[in-house]
Amino acid sequence: MRRVFTALLPALLVVTACGSSSSTDEKPQAATLSEVTVSGPTSSRPTVDFKAPLSFAKTESKVVEEGAGEGDAIKPSSEVTVDYLGINASDGAEFDSSWKRGKPLTFSLSGVIPGFSTGLEGAHAGDRVLVGIAPQDGYGPTGNGAAIRPGDSLIFVIDVHKVETPISEATGTAVKPPSTVPMLTYDKSDHPEKFVATPRTAKAPDKLGVYPIIRGDGDVVKSGQTITVEYVGQLYPDGDVFDESWSKDPPVSFSVGTGGLIKGWDQGLVGQTVGTRVILVIPSDLGYGAAGSGDKIPPNADLIFVIDILQAS
Repeated sequence: MRRVFTALLPALLVVTACGSSSSTDEKPQAATLSEVTVSGPTSSRPTVDFKAPLSFAKTESKVVEEGAGEGDAIKPSSEVTVDYLGINASDGAEFDSSWKRGKPLTFSLSGVIPGFSTGLEGAHAGDRVLVGIAPQDGYGPTGNGAAIRPGDSLIFVIDVHKVETPISEATGTAVKPPSTVPMLTYDKSDHPEKFVATPRTAKAPDKLGVYPIIRGDGDVVKSGQTITVEYVGQLYPDGDVFDESWSKDPPVSFSVGTGGLIKGWDQGLVGQTVGTRVILVIPSDLGYGAAGSGDKIPPNADLIFVIDILQAS
């Protein structure tokens, strides 16, 4: 399926540096966060001072102002609501700010650059966190437009307003699927592994099949929301498993109902509830159609998925 990840930088705002500006020809200093100072109340945009250029060999972070320490600690799979200021450590230029846009941003950490997620891990709502991101944990050798050149280190100051961590797997009431649906098998960790056809399995789907096998009691998934899921995708009825998320960490997040996913996902997941484990039997016209996808999904292939809905926001 087409993966749609939350963008960390919704707008690149290249403005005057809030750190000390310097020539880009100057060789960056090997940096630590001890060379960066942050001031100002957490209720407003911070002031950040350092002598540019700086370069971080490894990503590091520290809480510069602690909140009450209540609620969930941030994990790689958490969804957070934050205000943040992003600065290019190489030239001191601010490239993005939620304060400038006038509202916090909510997103899943599974969809952002690794350094942002790593830097926030362990923090709580109410904390102000300073993060220095090494190039390999940011935009690396490609950069990101004119504001972030290849190999640039980044500095973020992040005010954490809210933390929500998704459940780890489906939970709720068990529901028996129709006998025509392939049998789902499980691995040693009791996670979905693959489907096996039975003598009663339908030969080919002619319409979308949506079969909850655990019905969660969480919020209803709405079109336009970001959902966090674990899933297994397989060629129908018991062909190759072409994709799965259980062996990876953290779970993945997608925008649903907006056209960024295959139609079978958009149509089958909207209206389900958080906590649900649902089987989707997807005819080729609601999957990848005549084009297929890469070397794993051939043209006109019918698909079957089992999906745990862990969070929706």
